[in-house]
Amino acid sequence: MAILPKHTDQYSNYDPSQDLTKEQLQRFTQTANYAQHKREELQESQPSFIQHAKRTALKPVVKPKPDKPNTVRYAVWITLFGIVGLWTMYMMGSN
Repeated sequence: MAILPKHTDQYSNYDPSQDLTKEQLQRFTQTANYAQHKREELQESQPSFIQHAKRTALKPVVKPKPDKPNTVRYAVWITLFGIVGLWTMYMMGSN
């Protein structure tokens, strides 16, 4: 095996004066941060199977419209609770 002399100019092609300027470095950093943010959003929008199943199970069946209050839904639930309450009072009072 031959022994070679130690190299003294390992990075002869690199010139620090030709490196990125402050503006270029800042623009590159902003673009890289934006790309990372987009990657994270994409990863969140494509969840794992368990996360997808959980999100699907907890999603409301009837989506309320943002500009309309749920007065009909409230009226139905109040009526149902009232009927169940009256039935319970009637059944307790008959003993």
